[in-house]
Amino acid sequence: DLVENHGVGFFILADEEPTINRKKFIEFCEELIARDLPDRIQWGINTRVTDIMRDKELLPFYRKAGLVHVSLGTEAAAQLKLDQFNKETTVADNKEAIRLLREADIFTEAQFIVGLDNETAETLEETFQMAWDWQPDLANWAMYTPWPFTPLFQELRDQVEVFDYSKYNFVTPIMKPKEMTRGGLLEGVLKNYRRFYMRKA
Repeated sequence: DLVENHGVGFFILADEEPTINRKKFIEFCEELIARDLPDRIQWGINTRVTDIMRDKELLPFYRKAGLVHVSLGTEAAAQLKLDQFNKETTVADNKEAIRLLREADIFTEAQFIVGLDNETAETLEETFQMAWDWQPDLANWAMYTPWPFTPLFQELRDQVEVFDYSKYNFVTPIMKPKEMTRGGLLEGVLKNYRRFYMRKA
């Protein structure tokens, strides 16, 4: 319907981890191929490094089904010092997942969460060095933003400095790390963007 009636040529599966059910994801890809849709429409997903490592033999098949863009939630330096995220990934896994995707001709985006309580200028620099070493096609530094009215927001309320919810956009720092100002955090992130994309260019 999207292709034939609306002229859509690209879509993103708005699911935090569409590959979590491997069998269902394979069936979805098989159906796209059976309908000759990959020649007419391409698509992207967000998923976890662990799923890419699990499915590394299937990546060429996913690409055949039209998957051209994968955004990966990767560990930033400040996250690596915590266990609350429990993503079961390592720096080596992140780098290898990106290499495998690029080898399969799939555009890669590395997503980093920044601005946790233990963020420092040094951890922001470490995150930049990781991004440059891994060489994704895109790197994105998103501000740690607990959603209002959630238990996590209540837990971190003393650290939240911005209560204008229109600014909860993953770009504006709303929390102050112990050793940085919000302004210093934003400038550090902008510095990472400038260096990464200037070098890419």
